[in-house]
Amino acid sequence: MGKVLRIFLILLFLLGIGALTLEYFNYSKRVELTKRQATLEAGLVRVSGKVNAPRDPYIEAISNGVDAAALGATATMGAQIAVLQSNTVARYEQLYTTKDDLKKTRDELTKTQQELAQTKQELDTARQEIASLNEKLTKKEAEIAQAQQKIGELENQVTELKRQVEDFGVQIAKLEGDKKKMLEEKKRLEDALAPFLPPPLPDKDLARGLNGQIVLVDPEWNFVVLDIGKLQGLQKNTQMLVHRGEELVGKIRVSDVRDQMSVGDIERAWVATPLQPGDRVFIQ
Repeated sequence: MGKVLRIFLILLFLLGIGALTLEYFNYSKRVELTKRQATLEAGLVRVSGKVNAPRDPYIEAISNGVDAAALGATATMGAQIAVLQSNTVARYEQLYTTKDDLKKTRDELTKTQQELAQTKQELDTARQEIASLNEKLTKKEAEIAQAQQKIGELENQVTELKRQVEDFGVQIAKLEGDKKKMLEEKKRLEDALAPFLPPPLPDKDLARGLNGQIVLVDPEWNFVVLDIGKLQGLQKNTQMLVHRGEELVGKIRVSDVRDQMSVGDIERAWVATPLQPGDRVFIQ
């Protein structure tokens, strides 16, 4: 009996030690689980804070956060986890949308950069064209300045020529007046001497081969002066051909005859080129 009791006491002792060991082990597990739960709760709270936190300027804050106290209770833990899950999904959707917007923005930026590069190239081309046009404009302005200077010189020359023409006009008018007076005086003298000078008889053979030379041409009054006259057998109203070398250049009709000279009217219809001193005349 005593032996059985001893064995029973030993078993009871062993069971007590086992119970204490198991209790210690369970206590350690509970402590560890408590720590893990606290760590998990703190982590969920931090995650909730990160998810709910705003990111300026595009990410707005989420006001519905996880309640740390409710997270620690078994009855309310599921609801708090559901809130965290809902906030996480909402933030994910927002970030996904932001990512799409960012991609669109990047695509638009790339397109804008390409357009900017093309615009820059066109601008460079336009600048080159403007530089070329400016260079041409500078040359044209220099040419215009030279032309204006030349025009000024020509205008001065024209002014001087006009003055000379006016002077020549005055001189010509004076010469014409002197010529008219001389012709009148010559005619008066010839008329005064005519009664005392019998007209010479023309030699027909001489007249047939008669030729002379123009010594003066007046295109304005349409007459020429010849170096032959009555003494050479020339008669009034005689038609004469005018030659320059071997070329026939015109025709005249003798209108006035003096001893050693005569005057002939130019027949314009027969003039091929303007008559000039030195041209030869022949009886037609």
